[in-house]
Amino acid sequence: MTDAPPEKLLVSDLSAVISTVAESSMGESVKSVANLSGLRRVPWPTGSVAAAENWAAVFTAALEATPETLPKLFLSIRENAGQELWNAVEHALQEVRKSCITRCIIDAHPEVGDRADALLIASGPKQMREDAQRLRETAISVRRLLLRPLLAGTFLQLQRELEVPFPDPDWLRMEIADQAVDVVTAVDYLLFLLQTPPRSGQLFLGGEPGSDRTQGRTDEETLDWLTRRQLDARGTAVRQGQRLLTSLRRHISTG
Repeated sequence: MTDAPPEKLLVSDLSAVISTVAESSMGESVKSVANLSGLRRVPWPTGSVAAAENWAAVFTAALEATPETLPKLFLSIRENAGQELWNAVEHALQEVRKSCITRCIIDAHPEVGDRADALLIASGPKQMREDAQRLRETAISVRRLLLRPLLAGTFLQLQRELEVPFPDPDWLRMEIADQAVDVVTAVDYLLFLLQTPPRSGQLFLGGEPGSDRTQGRTDEETLDWLTRRQLDARGTAVRQGQRLLTSLRRHISTG
């Protein structure tokens, strides 16, 4: 598990922007825009390729160049695009920050799905406790990452150069953070059940004060009752872990 995500803007984060420009009337103007942006070493794809591949090469070169190159590329696009196209580019740019937040978290914690899958197939209380604890630690770390201003410097520079706002999507941070809390809550309940002694007259899990759901049951019946609830709780924890992964993947640009 890494302590921090690789906070670098990737060409995949810009896929919505690339598609918008490539599918417009500027699609074939890619080389002239690259020259205007000062990009002289673009890794142009060979052969007959789609416009999107050429634009991806230009943005790749811009990301690998000095920090001011990417804003300069966007300025060149704006100068050569009509207002309607630039409005579409601005809209696509707003999606970039959401993609970056979730992609950086998954880069830092690619094991989110594996943790949930491991808990699902765990056999025996000891293995379930270990896998549940790992899932819990991952969820807490994901929530901690959401408190950090990922790629703040990059977006601040774009905002300053382009005069385009890049508001931090607080709603997205809250959505994922809430899902991470749901994972921790579900895992904590499972861990509580796994630590409960399977003896009649010893269990109290909900119900009215003073009630005992195992009252009048044999030890065998109590163990069966507890085992079924442990399995139910495990299923809930696994589902919450899978929902956390879905929340992260939903906002990632796939290109």
